[in-house]
Amino acid sequence: MTLGLSRFALPLFIALLGLENRSLTFKGAISAIFLSYILILRQNFSWFLILFFFYVIGTIATRLKSKEKKKSELMQKTRGAWNVMGNGGIGLIFALLGGVVGFIGFVGATATAAADTLSSEVGVLSKSKPRMVTNFKKVEPGTNGAVSNLGIFAAVVGALLIGLGSMIEFSWIIVPIALISGVIGHFADSFVGALIENKDLIGNSTTNFLATTSGGVVAMLIYLIVLSA
Repeated sequence: MTLGLSRFALPLFIALLGLENRSLTFKGAISAIFLSYILILRQNFSWFLILFFFYVIGTIATRLKSKEKKKSELMQKTRGAWNVMGNGGIGLIFALLGGVVGFIGFVGATATAAADTLSSEVGVLSKSKPRMVTNFKKVEPGTNGAVSNLGIFAAVVGALLIGLGSMIEFSWIIVPIALISGVIGHFADSFVGALIENKDLIGNSTTNFLATTSGGVVAMLIYLIVLSA
């Protein structure tokens, strides 16, 4: 009974913590609670723990050298409802889909979100200017569609960490699937940012949603190919 109640209390505690440290707006916190409870009720607590792991590593990356980021005006702003759903909305759809394939898609989407978050938060600390993913021209840190060696390395680490964390629910094969799909999703985010978002045709949340969708679909395709081999 106590364990069951704690499972439902943890998402609420995390949302309150996000409000306290100003990483979430009120609507962002409500969205995070909604997303968490759907994962727990529709699937199980392991799905939520994977999402929670993403929140932890994302928070750590955001706070890394925060003073330096603030001085350069590169500190991540407080995340609202659209930010939360941009990163976790497709994961919610995969949770509603359910089954093994749904779980694989959920991991691929979350790995993409982690890869993108770590790439952005760590990559801006690179001593060398990033380059646009489309034409390789040097641009200022924080530019949509820009990548750096440090940022790419951070993306790989983020996707790998989600893969390792996902072993709580699946076999070791989930690790390379998360790694590959997460990195591909990260580059999809960069291309969408460079080609569409920079033209003000869509916002960052839509870019994140498209990227996480691509990561989830790639993960499912990899699993189906491996399964049929």
